[in-house]
Amino acid sequence: MNLRPVIGLEDVFGERARQFRKLQSSLLDIYRQSGFEEVIPPLLERPDSLNTGAGKFLADQTLVFSDPADTGLLALRPDITPQIARIAATRMQHEAVLKLCYSGQVILSRPDARSGSRQQWQTGVELMGESGCEADVEVMHLAALSLHTAGFNDPVIQVGHLGLLKAIVADSKTPMDTWAEILSRRSPEDMRRQLASESMEDSHKQALLDMASGLADRAWVEKSALSLGEEFAAAAAEVMHLVDEVGTRLQGEVRVLLDAAVMPRFLYHNSILFAGFASGAAQALLHGGRYDEMMKQHGRDMPATGFSCDLWAWLDAGARLTK
Repeated sequence: MNLRPVIGLEDVFGERARQFRKLQSSLLDIYRQSGFEEVIPPLLERPDSLNTGAGKFLADQTLVFSDPADTGLLALRPDITPQIARIAATRMQHEAVLKLCYSGQVILSRPDARSGSRQQWQTGVELMGESGCEADVEVMHLAALSLHTAGFNDPVIQVGHLGLLKAIVADSKTPMDTWAEILSRRSPEDMRRQLASESMEDSHKQALLDMASGLADRAWVEKSALSLGEEFAAAAAEVMHLVDEVGTRLQGEVRVLLDAAVMPRFLYHNSILFAGFASGAAQALLHGGRYDEMMKQHGRDMPATGFSCDLWAWLDAGARLTK
């Protein structure tokens, strides 16, 4: 009999379990007080529902198996946002505006490259039915408030736009998933290896190398908008305007920086992206952005934005509740 734990999964008990529940409760209290209603989707889902509009990143991390009850294939969710999209497009389709929050376990088919874990406790908010800066500001404000509540110091929100990358690699035959994965590693060496086999303009190659090297800040985006085409310029104008709006409204709460190399955790975001960092935390503590296109593919054409985090990662990063 093999009673050893599964690699990448762990039992949680004692003080870690108590700290986890305290953190979870504090965050959900914030979201409910801000008008977000909690949703509890099931751990199992039909694979098509999880993968609709979500891209290769999510499909590769989805565990699929045959249901012994003969309902067909089922999957363990690796992410909750696609489930929220399904609920919004079906069970809650008559609501024009939806403000939803959630907190639940997700399971990855392979260990996370950085943590080595296959289990995460995803917690976040989704705001659907509202477009424009107001919705983005509200979601980013909750992201900043979440970091403060967890006791992280000097929170920073880095904002990007997937349209910047799309414009640069428009003529490449390499899938967007590959470009996003390479940029997420922030490795100039990996980018050089990829560019060696690419046939694109030198200015576009240099732009990708700059992004991978951590040089794609606000000044870089403004300068590049003059030379990388109309699509790049349009995305640049949108993200710069948002950074100005969010920075002004959240002044004193969080630093807001533009970074063209911000990439999504899963490739269902289609325009605005953001990631949350804090002093002492080596990796991003939360990821968010707009996913209007995924909502369309779920059958409901509505704007949608949100963010999520992994509570286990927050505890490992030293979260200390402020209340």
